[in-house]
Amino acid sequence: MGLISLIKNLDNASKTKLLGKEATKIIRFSFAENKNSPLSEDILNKALALHDGINLVNKNKKREILIDSINKDELIDRGFQNNRDIYQQAIKKYKSDIDTFYTDFNIENQYKQFKENDNRKNNEFVKPVYGECNGKNAFPHPYQLRLKKNITEKLKGNNYDSKKVLVTMPTGAGKTVLAMEVIVDILRNHYNEKPINLCWIVNSKELCEQSLQSFQKLWKQKGDRPIMAQRYFDRFNEFNKDNVDKITFASFQLLVPRINNDSQDDINFISNLDYLFIDEAHFSGAEEYKKVISTYKDKNKDPKIVGLTATPYRMDDEKYNSLKNQFNHYLKLTDDDNSEVDNPIDYLIGEEYLSNINYEVVNTFSSDNLFEYYKELHLKVQAVCKKIIIQNKNTIIFAESKAHAIALSLYLNVNKINNGLIVGETPNNHRKTLLKKLADKDDKLNVIVNERILQTGIDVPGLNSIMVLNKIESPNTALQILGRAMRGPKNGGNINNTVYVTQSNKTLLENYNIIEQKIL
Repeated sequence: MGLISLIKNLDNASKTKLLGKEATKIIRFSFAENKNSPLSEDILNKALALHDGINLVNKNKKREILIDSINKDELIDRGFQNNRDIYQQAIKKYKSDIDTFYTDFNIENQYKQFKENDNRKNNEFVKPVYGECNGKNAFPHPYQLRLKKNITEKLKGNNYDSKKVLVTMPTGAGKTVLAMEVIVDILRNHYNEKPINLCWIVNSKELCEQSLQSFQKLWKQKGDRPIMAQRYFDRFNEFNKDNVDKITFASFQLLVPRINNDSQDDINFISNLDYLFIDEAHFSGAEEYKKVISTYKDKNKDPKIVGLTATPYRMDDEKYNSLKNQFNHYLKLTDDDNSEVDNPIDYLIGEEYLSNINYEVVNTFSSDNLFEYYKELHLKVQAVCKKIIIQNKNTIIFAESKAHAIALSLYLNVNKINNGLIVGETPNNHRKTLLKKLADKDDKLNVIVNERILQTGIDVPGLNSIMVLNKIESPNTALQILGRAMRGPKNGGNINNTVYVTQSNKTLLENYNIIEQKIL
């Protein structure tokens, strides 16, 4: 039967209500002959499945709406007793046994919610594996190596208050790789009987976990003894008190409120750190990183801090300068002669570490009439996607919103453009499958439509292009998104990549000086 067959039982008013005004409006702009004409039942059914399919199947209250619309004879065929309570029987049974609902109505996998076993622990020992080769680079790039030497030198300074180093690199240049290399060196050179304690702090639980995984891979390959890796974010909210060599991956969201509330465990934790690494410092609030840094400085006899941040798009950025003032040393990329590079983006493109970005405007049409605007925009997006598929390239489209992502994905499907859709409700296993297929040159999936889910923290080797339809709200947001398409040949990417933008986004990028790659 499938979910669409169940949705067909609903009347159009119910479908429109479940879709919501915003989604219904944008879908009408995409498919209706004019802004007042009704949507076809087929489009409504497909749109509702995309927009709310996972919730309709898995949320009790919404599943009841589907069950109440099923023909009584179908329920009798599935073993329910023919009486006044037949629908209540079905609601009760499927509430307690969702797998049977999947089976009885042949629900497709993309609408199922598979329970992902989270076997992660608060802490685990990372052990080196002799001969391990797990895809991590065996050594840093030359520009990373030069920065690593500079960082190490500054951290060995003699003055109490001079070991605070801010490292700036362009998005896509490998800040995390660089920092992990520094950490590996620190750990391998620690021969003191007193255990060493490091902390890596970043602005989200997802980035905490990604950083921990990155450390695990590198230490298994390059380590020389077991090191405890500790999680301190989200549900992992307790410190391990064992007196062992340890690195903790913590989030500002968990740590800072506890420091503000004078949690002795958290203050003791900060006080006893040998090294503090602050990743993506430009995306954390000033009060957050200032609180952590000041607590560490006040409580520790020899604080050593490394901050990692994206290269500012302009030197008079007030927020950036506020961050910079927390540090004593400011390190930037250097060339082979160890001279600071004036334009790191151009330098890394020239050395093929970053891709050269070509900007193309998707639509030059501008109108206050949204019906006309979306008709034109989606036609242009369809044409670009056809070209990408013919060339066997790939793209990630950043839509304006969840409603727009759903409307655009459906529009492309109806027009024979195979694509994957990733929104907030998309299960992690399905996201991973789609991204893996996108990276596979032999797979037929060339296009993924998403809202802002893929803005940070994803890496698709060989990604050829991105399409930015949502409004770019700040230079930082621009750099986050553009970072998805900036891997050069020496980092597993391409010499040239394309960023497709709307006319309004092109104007914003020009105002930020990003489009000319004048990031100083």
